[in-house]
Amino acid sequence: MMKYVGVDGCKGGWLAVWVTNGVWSFALYDEFVALWDKHKDAEAVLVDIPIGLPETGTRKADVLTRERLGKRKSSVFNTPVRKAVYAGSKREAKLISQKLSGKSLSEQSLGIVKKIYEVDAFLQGNVEARHRVCESHPELCFSQLLGGPMPFPKRDVLGVVDRFVLLEKKVCDLRSLIEAIRLKYRASQVAGDDILDACVLAVTAWKGGGRLRSIPDSPEIDATGLPMAIWHGDFQDRI
Repeated sequence: MMKYVGVDGCKGGWLAVWVTNGVWSFALYDEFVALWDKHKDAEAVLVDIPIGLPETGTRKADVLTRERLGKRKSSVFNTPVRKAVYAGSKREAKLISQKLSGKSLSEQSLGIVKKIYEVDAFLQGNVEARHRVCESHPELCFSQLLGGPMPFPKRDVLGVVDRFVLLEKKVCDLRSLIEAIRLKYRASQVAGDDILDACVLAVTAWKGGGRLRSIPDSPEIDATGLPMAIWHGDFQDRI
């Protein structure tokens, strides 16, 4: 049994979409540790959250991925330095970030700090998961399916259509999968773009198999031994 999982953080927790021998499934988890308990048998778990935190400055992974994405570069937020992630308040996090990276934190970055902390704290205590839980980025994955940066933002109507069309070629009965998620979870828990993002990460893990590559090619390593890299698949000609 070969299982590949794509995970996107959402208001309801963590949305996981996975494919096992061609069969697609989904579930929403309150905590990342619960997700791992259900999917520790997966070949790969790709998650849209920074993994590997800098002590100072910025990560090469973020800078290089922005360059790849062109007009969609704003979708890559600055990864907070480790001390900012473990700060006691947003104000403290912004002050720490300014001091150690030379930049404050955007509201988008601040909005995911709790989830960054959750995954980082989990990985610090789970060596096994470090080998299979990897950071990825949906916009990078979509751009590789398309063969270039996506022309429209993911929340734009045309952007939604473009992403659906790309995924429909890879996910068996995508429409039914989305409808099933919509029936089970409210939009206030799981937004439409959360569904498409989790799907494209699962597709990337599945079609990439053991051939995933990293940005940068030689990942930086953070102070705790985690790679600071965004994983993807250069495999347009094979999917």
